[in-house]
Amino acid sequence: MPEISVKSALAGNWKATIPSEAEPHSRTWMAWPSTPAVYGGPGAYYESVQETLGRLAAAIAENEPVAMAAPSEHHALAAELCGPKVQLVDIVTDDMWMRDSGPVFVRTANDAIAAVDFRFNGWGNKQAHVHDAKIASNVAGYVGAKCHVSPVRGEGGGIEYDGDGTLLLTESCWVNDNRNPGTSRAEIEQHLKVVLGVKAVIWVPGVRGKDITDGHIDGSIRFVKPGLLVASNWPGDTSEWGRAHKEALAILARAKDAHGRKFEVISIPSSTNARSRSDDFLTSYANYYVGNGALYTPQFGDRKADALAKETLGRLHPERRIVQLDMDRIYENGGGIHCVTQQQPS
Repeated sequence: MPEISVKSALAGNWKATIPSEAEPHSRTWMAWPSTPAVYGGPGAYYESVQETLGRLAAAIAENEPVAMAAPSEHHALAAELCGPKVQLVDIVTDDMWMRDSGPVFVRTANDAIAAVDFRFNGWGNKQAHVHDAKIASNVAGYVGAKCHVSPVRGEGGGIEYDGDGTLLLTESCWVNDNRNPGTSRAEIEQHLKVVLGVKAVIWVPGVRGKDITDGHIDGSIRFVKPGLLVASNWPGDTSEWGRAHKEALAILARAKDAHGRKFEVISIPSSTNARSRSDDFLTSYANYYVGNGALYTPQFGDRKADALAKETLGRLHPERRIVQLDMDRIYENGGGIHCVTQQQPS
């Protein structure tokens, strides 16, 4: 589709706000990994990725409705692996990263649910996405939600928000020519403020070109509630990732949210003894998903780190049951539980 100017997009009468992930959901959306080539071709590994995603869907479906976007020819296998409580929706997919390819749901002025389509382009054309590029609009159409097609490209995993007017994101994945060529940070910020209904936007540097997402925020820093953040902690990390994370924490120490509050940041040490030895393994406990009555977080087989993460998240979310799951096949492909889920607010 042709590029849309930010100026013309802002000329409409769009009025919306983005609710917190912790608010009640009407359902969780997920996407079926339908392309074996992404995982080295048909075989045991690709099948284990599908089985892992199915277990997560079944676990979430114990507490809230789950809708799995999947092409019809995959429904029989998906039904077997996800169980009877997961609804299968005939939407063609390439891969499983619903947080990024799917719509970002917002609430309009009359309290209706609407959707934002950030025009997913495979994280800057790094992966085939002919079907995933249409998931946001297809999901919006399925639920009957008005859909705003954003002139600014990005992904749901590239934004973190508190539901109270504050947005946190990395420059590395938004102010990037592989998504928004020739668009300034100020223009991107202006559009996000309007389309998401936020008042304060806090930028942290992130890391370009070191992972497929160019440094999504949801892998390292998350809102627990307004004024309170949880961050992954990689002690002694002197890499570009470690330096960027240290700078992000320094920025947050000086920043204030939309209502003038300073931030408290609780750090959770990452796993240093995980089962998986994949080079792309995401060892962050921050990439969890907040569902209705439960919080879903990884269990990496690192007894000490797993236990500390569960205790910390339980203390921060006392109203939710902490569900730890072996999701290694998701995390060793560079994403996590948050990356494969997208909440539809009630």
